[in-house]
Amino acid sequence: MDLVFNMNSLAPYSRSSIIFDVDFGNESITIAQPRTALSQKTTFRELHLTTIIQEKNKKVRFGIECQGFNIIDQYLLANKTRVSAVLLKYKLPVEETNIRSAFRLPLSTKHIIKSKILYKNFEYDSLKDFSIRDVSFNGVGIIVPKINNNSNPLVAIKVNEEINFQIILADTDEEDPIAIPIRALVVRVNPRYSERYILMGLQFINLSNQNEAIINKFIYDAQVHGLNSKN
Repeated sequence: MDLVFNMNSLAPYSRSSIIFDVDFGNESITIAQPRTALSQKTTFRELHLTTIIQEKNKKVRFGIECQGFNIIDQYLLANKTRVSAVLLKYKLPVEETNIRSAFRLPLSTKHIIKSKILYKNFEYDSLKDFSIRDVSFNGVGIIVPKINNNSNPLVAIKVNEEINFQIILADTDEEDPIAIPIRALVVRVNPRYSERYILMGLQFINLSNQNEAIINKFIYDAQVHGLNSKN
């Protein structure tokens, strides 16, 4: 399951966890402390607890709103070990959520993502021309170097432009990476991301159900691996 922060904002983010216990009477759920731990200084406008449910031929994400949390430093598990946990107070009802942009997967050494951009008849590679910041179910964030006062051709890309994009998903435990050609819409350009770099947000458009399922599975597997690595 995933904790989603500021789901309806322009910059939502999530943290993966697992459920330890549910108290229906008190409307509370105890979860494992995420890899990026929550603290009393953690702030947000909205907080939701979500998970994916298989319904016939599709997967649907459902969630509940959480009104606050408390940190439990020494939570006792059934096997008598003590771990750090988070107690969430939730509010019904459970609702279907449409928050794909919130589920961003930071890159790791096991789940590797590469990409290419075709822009104005030239091909640009993530290994040398730009880098992937993160990937979500419906898009990617990329970092573009300005290079000597905006001399990088990719800097000229504007919001609402459509570009040809290829995403390459590689699990180091698998033999062959998967390359998916995608049409992408530029939905965000932040030239003030840093002195040397520009941040761009690309949204996948007209993605087939098969390719969407492949990306979904890759992100899910990576999130599960990340959580298991923590434990």
